[in-house]
Amino acid sequence: MPICRDVIAVVGAGSVGSVTAWWLARCGAQVVWIAPPQGHGAGPGQPGSLAALGVLMGHCSRRLRGRNWRLRRTAIALWRQWLPLLGPIPQQWGLTVLCHQPDEVERLQTLVRHRQGEGCPLAWRTRDELLNRWPALAVTDLQGGLWSPQDGQMDPAPLLAALAGAAERLGVQRWPAQVTGLKPDGRNWRLQLQAGDPDVPTTLPASAVALCTGLGAGPLLAALDPAIQLNWPMLPVLGQAAELHCPMLSPQGLPGPVVWRGVHLIPRPQRRQLWMGATVEPGDQSRAHCFDQMLRLNGAAPPWLRQAQVLRRWQGVRARPVGRPAPVLATPAPGLLLTSGHYRNGILLAPATAAWTAQQLGFPPPDARSGRPGNGSGQWIID
Repeated sequence: MPICRDVIAVVGAGSVGSVTAWWLARCGAQVVWIAPPQGHGAGPGQPGSLAALGVLMGHCSRRLRGRNWRLRRTAIALWRQWLPLLGPIPQQWGLTVLCHQPDEVERLQTLVRHRQGEGCPLAWRTRDELLNRWPALAVTDLQGGLWSPQDGQMDPAPLLAALAGAAERLGVQRWPAQVTGLKPDGRNWRLQLQAGDPDVPTTLPASAVALCTGLGAGPLLAALDPAIQLNWPMLPVLGQAAELHCPMLSPQGLPGPVVWRGVHLIPRPQRRQLWMGATVEPGDQSRAHCFDQMLRLNGAAPPWLRQAQVLRRWQGVRARPVGRPAPVLATPAPGLLLTSGHYRNGILLAPATAAWTAQQLGFPPPDARSGRPGNGSGQWIID
């Protein structure tokens, strides 16, 4: 495909960049996707998706209103509509958030009633209801838990692979390069690229640029205008995760993905295996004691979890906005979109972010262009 001035450049190899490149192409854009090869370590060049377990906490969010809640609700609805377009991806629907504080019970039950009034099928499960079905949850201070049937989890690696394949089938060109410079070019933009592949050009003209790069956006914006970096500061937060074999886990297992004292436990297809994560560590260097505290649930792990064997572990770095809510969805300059700082919710919020990006660039969703009854992708205004 020849490159023309009307190309949209999407920068970022993580979940937000992947979904944005795919969705813009579905909306009719000519997309060049700048996605550097992902390594195995943590650092500013690595996407937070490397630490992700793919947990989707939308309806069970404790936010009752505001932008954050609108983004989450929109994202859950869009994932439900878009996943069938991507082919088979391992996924689990139904999320349990355990409650261990007596003074939290009434507040969470109020949240359940509020969500039900909005049409979200959130429910409260008592301690007895949980333990009768899943004795592995037995700890002395368990009060009950939220049950959110429309929240859940999907495996990040197959998701990213499916998005890459779907984008390629739509004509998206994926360039394995780093963006080293960004500057205005009349009413358009010009990106400076560095790649090991000689077939990748060193410059790319584009009519618009979507920066979905997390921590990588800061240096590009600072080079464009030093004042911009001060307006969009972000800090790295490292996350460690693990795959566990739990020989003492009861045969009933867990009720699907579980949030237990802020830690995610994800059942795997293999018997008595779980994913667990992720830590929240300021900076981009891992700490052994943070990993150990996670494994012990900060001292509250039941015996079956204390005896678990770590099969493998991994880590990644998320970008957390400073002084503003996550994520940052902004237009620092005409034709330049910053969609970054999703922190721990990149996979969850990726479709809402992609829909916002298409909306800002003036691309209606495919069903709106065809006149057919649509998937609702364009009906939300996310501010």
